[in-house]
Amino acid sequence: MINGGCQVQSDFVLLDLVSQRHAVRKYLRDLDADAKVKWIASHGTIRTIDHPGFRLTYVFESRLGFTAGFFFDDSGDFVFIGDHHTFK
Repeated sequence: MINGGCQVQSDFVLLDLVSQRHAVRKYLRDLDADAKVKWIASHGTIRTIDHPGFRLTYVFESRLGFTAGFFFDDSGDFVFIGDHHTFK
């Protein structure tokens, strides 16, 4: 698990990563993937799932209990995981 430790300061309150994904993407656009994960982790808890042959995947749980699965594409952009699809 990865928790907090991000140095990006803000008044941005992350409650639900999926519904706030466009704002999060815009806010974090200049950060690399590791810094994005640290920032997100500062708003809840992240677990990693590492399956051979697939990208490193993250599961974020906000302090309110909302969960979101995601990974990063080749450009470092978020790809979210739905029940039967992926989406940006």
